[in-house]
Amino acid sequence: MHPVRVTSQALIRSFTEPRGKIYLLYGDPLVFRLSLLLASQSLAGGASLAVVDGCNRFDVHAITRFARERRLDPDTLLRRIFVSRGFTCYQMEAAVTDKLPAFLGHIHSRTAMIFGLLDTFYDEQAPLREAQHILTHVLDAIRRMKQQNVSLLLTCTEWNVLPKERNRLFSTLKTGMDNVYRLSVRADTSPQLFLEQHHTGVNDHGKNRTDLYEHHRQ
Repeated sequence: MHPVRVTSQALIRSFTEPRGKIYLLYGDPLVFRLSLLLASQSLAGGASLAVVDGCNRFDVHAITRFARERRLDPDTLLRRIFVSRGFTCYQMEAAVTDKLPAFLGHIHSRTAMIFGLLDTFYDEQAPLREAQHILTHVLDAIRRMKQQNVSLLLTCTEWNVLPKERNRLFSTLKTGMDNVYRLSVRADTSPQLFLEQHHTGVNDHGKNRTDLYEHHRQ
């Protein structure tokens, strides 16, 4: 399909209900701010969620700002979000395939986010073939969680790495998603969010505008 411009609030609504989906959000580094906005709105609604961070982009201050802007207690929101970090592709594999499903059951949550899954996979200390095998294992685990009505949002910046063969990892990741969203930022326009790939039956994206800065103006 051709990319379709959507709003950030439409992405948030689409991800929230119904449960049991896998979304990829990539592009400009502002994708992490948008993901944290989504996380904050889920927390404000009473949900708990888990975050696996492979690129050190989780920002506790973003959650705190969201709460204070809405006169909510930041500690109440922060007590319902749980963050683990991985610094190698092997740690990310263990976090997503073994620890995350069990932990979601422990906190009675069906929502998870994974930041920078592939950041650790681009380290050449892990041979490409081994990295591909690990990614396949991770995607299998993510699909199993989806079958248990868990919704997962994977967020990453756009990579173009050397050697070019490693870019196949990102292509593989995209093919395993239900929806793929790309955030584009140009100097002459406001941030623009596009739906690049859509495989689910619900497609409610509202009007053709973007509102990423609605609650987070600099």
